Amino acid sequence: MRAPRMRVAVFGASNAGRLLAGEMRTAGHTVEVLSDLSELSNYQALIVAVGDARLAQAVDLLENYVHKGLIVFHTCLSRGVQVLDPLETKGCVVAAVAPYSAERWAVTTVDELGETVAELVLGEAQFTAASFSDIERPALAARVYYAQMLTLLAVDANADVFGDGADVTAAHGDALTALESSEVIAAFRSLEEPGMRRAYLEAARRVGEVYHREELEMWALQEETR
Repeated sequence: MRAPRMRVAVFGASNAGRLLAGEMRTAGHTVEVLSDLSELSNYQALIVAVGDARLAQAVDLLENYVHKGLIVFHTCLSRGVQVLDPLETKGCVVAAVAPYSAERWAVTTVDELGETVAELVLGEAQFTAASFSDIERPALAARVYYAQMLTLLAVDANADVFGDGADVTAAHGDALTALESSEVIAAFRSLEEPGMRRAYLEAARRVGEVYHREELEMWALQEETR
C-alpha cells in the first residue's frame, strides 16, 4: 500500500538533506524550500538539512514553529535523534536519517512510530534503513568519511600511475560533492585512538590539497601541529 503523499518543507541545504528531498520529490511528495518559518503549519513533514555545527541552533530556531504530528527528519550522520528532543516534546515525530553508503541510511529514532515512518520514506527510494544509537553515530560518521577520503585518494593515485587523460574530479564528482568538509571536521571529535586520528588527519590534509578544499587542508595542518 502506498503511503500518503505529504507536503514537505526543507530547512537548509546540506548534501544529505538535498538528497532526501530529491528522493521524496521523486516518490510523489510535494517538496519545497521553507522560506518563512511561520508557514511550517502548512506542512506535514520537515527535513532539517544542516550539518553538525548548525544543527542544535536550527532546532532552537524551529522549536517555536513546529506543530503536533509534524514529521521531522534531520540528515546529519554524526548526530543522533536526541538533538531533536525539543521538537519531540512539542508532539513531532522525529528521526535522524543520513546516508552512509550508496544504498544504506543510518536511522535513529525514539519510538516505533518514528522508525516506521523513516523506513517507509527510505523504502520508497529503495534505500535500506539500518538502526544506530545516538552513541554509535559519531564513530560511524568518522569511519564513513575516512573511507570516502581514502577512496578519493586511491582514485587520484591510480590516475597518476595509469592515467589515461580522464578528468578524475569530473568522473568522481558525486563522491567529492558528497564529502562535506565541515562534516569531516566535526566527525574527527569522536576519534580517540591516536593512530586513527593521525591517519584521518593525513587523509583530510591530502584530500584538501588534491581537491582544492583549502578549509579542510588548513584545519588538518593545524590539528597535526597541536
